[in-house]
Amino acid sequence: MKRILYIFIGLLFSLTSCNDWLDVELDNKVDDDKLFNTAEGFKEALAGVYSSMSKSSMYGGRLTMEYVDVLAQYYNSNSTYEYWEDYDYENSGCRSIISGMWNNLYSCISQANCILEWADKNAGVLSESDRNQIRGEALALRAFLHFDLYRLFAPDVKWAQNAEGIPYNKEFGVSLPPMYSTKEVVQLVINDLLEAEKCLQNDPIQNVVPYMIRTSTSAGDVVDKAAKDEMDKYVARVNLYSVKAMLARAYQARGEYVAAVSKAKEVIDSGKFRLLEATSIDQSENMVDLLFSDEHIFSLRNKELSTYTKSIFKETSGGTTALRMEGSYNLYDGNQDDFRYSKWYVDFDFIKYVPDSNSIFTTKVPLIKLSEMYLLIAECTYDTDPDEARRYVNMLRRHRIRGNQEGAGDWMYLSREDIFKEMRREYIGEGQMWFAHKRNRLNLSGGLTGTIEASDDIFVFPLPDAEIESGNRNER
Repeated sequence: MKRILYIFIGLLFSLTSCNDWLDVELDNKVDDDKLFNTAEGFKEALAGVYSSMSKSSMYGGRLTMEYVDVLAQYYNSNSTYEYWEDYDYENSGCRSIISGMWNNLYSCISQANCILEWADKNAGVLSESDRNQIRGEALALRAFLHFDLYRLFAPDVKWAQNAEGIPYNKEFGVSLPPMYSTKEVVQLVINDLLEAEKCLQNDPIQNVVPYMIRTSTSAGDVVDKAAKDEMDKYVARVNLYSVKAMLARAYQARGEYVAAVSKAKEVIDSGKFRLLEATSIDQSENMVDLLFSDEHIFSLRNKELSTYTKSIFKETSGGTTALRMEGSYNLYDGNQDDFRYSKWYVDFDFIKYVPDSNSIFTTKVPLIKLSEMYLLIAECTYDTDPDEARRYVNMLRRHRIRGNQEGAGDWMYLSREDIFKEMRREYIGEGQMWFAHKRNRLNLSGGLTGTIEASDDIFVFPLPDAEIESGNRNER
């Protein structure tokens, strides 16, 4: 007997049926075979994956500005996070959260696999363009999620190619997918992304420049909430250029720096995104773009994000649970002309995700930004062409420092440490800095605890108990 499926958000997933993971009440309730009987049904299913990923238990909190950034030693933590700050992953509270991360990531992978299975099974109900778009997004999501599982739960591939990695789940309904080595996992990620890239050659983003979208009014074309919502249709989901950016990350991960730089430059040279302009910052409170939205290559919308971030970053009366910034003044050299320093912090509170209540910008979590492509190029070219690395860091800083637009404050010398300091300034709240330390085997500064030596003890999460207990996995 078929169960009733409630479409779109709220997500409870089972490995035995597609129809348990989309749990939102709409007027029209349909069975799973009816959902995947129209192109609109496939799009709603994809929306369910994005919605699940945006939750506070995933990229709307734990995997970005919260626990993963605690590991990067951004914050002066309190008792809620002390075991994370000390990398005590065997603590029962840490293990519970780590298991939740594992389960949620694989749940979303199962959702993507379900969509892919039905895109083959019901191919006849989709036009060629719709099928390519749906398959491209689902394949890219599968790759993106596996890549983060690898970054969280496996040793770095450059240092341990044949070490045990993670299970890579390529089929819906497989309860124990095979375990692969780190080298194999990254190759499987790249394989999925290359196929997604082919599928998305006619992605709708090819026909627009998202940051140029305006709303036509009697007073002329304006930037308002409607325009920003329209922009999100192209970047608050997987698009062709986010796939290219994901490929840049994957190639960088295994040390293929020429390929990584090539993909990053494809994104930059596309002209679909632009670095922050001062005019986006020098606005009334409801118009200030704290998230640098014009740079978003792939982000997730979450209307509850502001409420959640206030709960973890803002001190309440007598409260002691908030995360407080560690050394923000020193991080930005006390430079009030740095937009990141002047706009993202009030005293020691981090307000990047807490816009004005009347803001035209829907709160979003940036998963990949244009600035990362500049910093990726700098990191990948530093050893072979330090002048090129310096050029890309300076180009980014011209869009971060007031009065530096013409290059008056360009750095004449760049060290590798300068690149990582710029990353640290840039990635706060986005969950990327800990991964930068991991792939480069960089020590961390633990504030009062001093230097924390880079090792797999701090860079590799333990597998969940349930995964260890499952023992034998399916053969490949």
